[in-house]
Amino acid sequence: MMPNVENVPTSSTVANPPSQDAAQRLVSGAPLSWRVRRLLWSILENTLYRYSFHTWSGWRAFLLRCFGAKIGTRCTIRRTSRVYYPWLLEMGDLSGIGDDVTVYNIGRIVIGERCTISQEAYLCAGTHDYTQLSMPLKIAPISIGADTWICARAFVYPGVTIGEGAVVAACAVATRDVPAWTVVAGNPARAIQSRNLNQPMALLEDAQDAQE
Repeated sequence: MMPNVENVPTSSTVANPPSQDAAQRLVSGAPLSWRVRRLLWSILENTLYRYSFHTWSGWRAFLLRCFGAKIGTRCTIRRTSRVYYPWLLEMGDLSGIGDDVTVYNIGRIVIGERCTISQEAYLCAGTHDYTQLSMPLKIAPISIGADTWICARAFVYPGVTIGEGAVVAACAVATRDVPAWTVVAGNPARAIQSRNLNQPMALLEDAQDAQE
């Protein structure tokens, strides 16, 4: 039996709206200023950002900051990465976004200090509610703690928090929160071991202070 299409909503609605006002405005009807900023960023991202020299991370960080991103010091940002909405991105000191990484941040994405987001990883802060025929947009922020590693081709699901020091293995799909200092792998990602450091954190901090 076919569903009664007369009762199906004809316009998109927000399921589980995010706490941040910016993301709410995006879904409920982006104002003209948002659309203009998105258009300008798309142009710059596909020109000055994409075709800058491979080592010009500072230049790309500057461009992101010009559009509202909060980028820490000495971050590595590869030119083939893609950030959807710079003003919904926060990135701590000494963190890196690798080649072909997608930051689909229609919801806010916060990356802590000393994080590595490896090549072709996908951070996805939005999805659709498939339990409704109209498939309304759902937005949920992503939080990535300090000293984490999101490995190559890993996928982080909307609303997921990656704990401090955790590792999401290559091609893993993190559909739920990852505890601190835990290595997860697989689809869906499951804990496979604890992350034990051979180098004490104090020595690492001393080395960083020496470089500064």
